[in-house]
Amino acid sequence: MNANKTKEITVELFYFDGCPSYKQAWNDILDVLVEEKIDASVRLISVESMDRAQEFQFAGSPTIKVNGQDLEGYQGNGVIACRRYEENNGKGWPSKNLLRDRVKKAM
Repeated sequence: MNANKTKEITVELFYFDGCPSYKQAWNDILDVLVEEKIDASVRLISVESMDRAQEFQFAGSPTIKVNGQDLEGYQGNGVIACRRYEENNGKGWPSKNLLRDRVKKAM
């Protein structure tokens, strides 16, 4: 890719150990990036306190942000809870289609 036209992509996965579904989300993020041949910086960030939850506007585990934007646009207070993604039939992780869409839009 031409470096002048490629925007830096950062994907952050915020989680806490009480909700293990973040592991599926992590694998799906990596799959989407490989499938779409997207070069991105990917970070796994543990949120184990309310202070950190507030700092990151943590919407529950897992929360995924692409270039600082929550996949579903969440902008509320931080919470320590397991997150459900209604667009993925209420599963504890977003669909690959949502991940793919948000990463491509960030490009």
